[in-house]
Amino acid sequence: KQWYQRRVAITAGDEEPANDVDKVNEIAKEDEEDEFNMADYDNEDDINGEKIFGAGLTGVTYFANPEDDPYITLPQIAKDDDDTYAIKPTDSLICCAKLDGDMSNIEIHLWNADDETFYVHHDILLDKFPLSVEWLSFDAGDQEEIEGDRSPGNYIALGCMSPQIEIWDLDIVNTSEPVTLLGERIKTSKKKPKIGKKGHCDAVMGMSWNKLTPNVLASGSVDCSILLWDLETATAKECLTHHKDKVQTVCWHLAESTTLLSGGYDSTCQVVDCRTKNSKLWNVEGEVEQVLWDVTNPYSFLAGTSTGNVVCFDIRQEKPIYTIAAHDSEVSGVAMTKLVPGLLATCSADRVVKIWNIANNKPNCVTTREFSDAGSLHCLSFCPDSPTMLAIGALSGGLLMWDISTNKDFRDAFNNTFQGS
Repeated sequence: KQWYQRRVAITAGDEEPANDVDKVNEIAKEDEEDEFNMADYDNEDDINGEKIFGAGLTGVTYFANPEDDPYITLPQIAKDDDDTYAIKPTDSLICCAKLDGDMSNIEIHLWNADDETFYVHHDILLDKFPLSVEWLSFDAGDQEEIEGDRSPGNYIALGCMSPQIEIWDLDIVNTSEPVTLLGERIKTSKKKPKIGKKGHCDAVMGMSWNKLTPNVLASGSVDCSILLWDLETATAKECLTHHKDKVQTVCWHLAESTTLLSGGYDSTCQVVDCRTKNSKLWNVEGEVEQVLWDVTNPYSFLAGTSTGNVVCFDIRQEKPIYTIAAHDSEVSGVAMTKLVPGLLATCSADRVVKIWNIANNKPNCVTTREFSDAGSLHCLSFCPDSPTMLAIGALSGGLLMWDISTNKDFRDAFNNTFQGS
């Protein structure tokens, strides 16, 4: 524009007219140099940065921080605040394994009752199909990388279609690999499960962390075995083979660190003393979907079956204490909380969650809720800090939440043991 105006001025007679075309071109060249400061291009101050060398990159300068690059003049997009990942003392975290089409991942949801927030805090991408998840606080990382004593944290053991168990650190955002692997990943039906580094030889269906002996994890597998893992050395120390078919669920006793409860496709519930490997079994109708120790009675446990029943046994007796015809389809989840004695929750593939009062071994259905859009319900768990909040895993819709204290029938039934709003 500057060159054009001067040229117009010359031809208009404001300055001495140009005698030839060369003079006009000379003026245009001078103006271009003034506009882009080309005459001082080689005299610019040196730029501090890291030189990159390689094919097609020789002489290119790289800046770790874009704000240090003098050629970037546009404002940078603000990064997410650290507050996005901050966790308050009143927050609760819920971990669930999820399958969405061909993609599998672990989602860590944040829930806060005070400000009614519920969202996915962060997630972990997986390269395999998850079958079971177990939370633990024991640091199962490589001993050579741990300085001093192991500090408690937030970890999950992940059982998959492969024989290998993965231990993930939930306190690390955007992590790409597990901190520890238990067993070998290669599946083979010709070999048997072994103690040591090899572990299971087929998919892992259920796990239970021993809170009384924190370095011990029990796992049940399609290979009909239960392995007891030492998380400090990432090796299997014991192999239990008292089941005759797939082992779907395992659960450590709440007070006896060597007593393990299990259930499987062989239609049996079994309690084993891991010191002697002696076991006692109870037969049920159908396959055992999940087992659970009664939080109010150290001698009794409950089992959900594929026939829709919930059966309660006393380990000192041969016959069941009672049997509940709980659902029209398999009982996929049973849960209790020690904060509300007698409270039992069950869920099923029939899309229904039922709340029971089993105090004094007299089970009574308090209330039910149907999640019609859920497809089917796979599991459920009580929040350890908020005893009336249920987390429910569904086929459709993912993670569902239900505060059962909002139900009047529940409040009336548990008025003596729970003071809710």
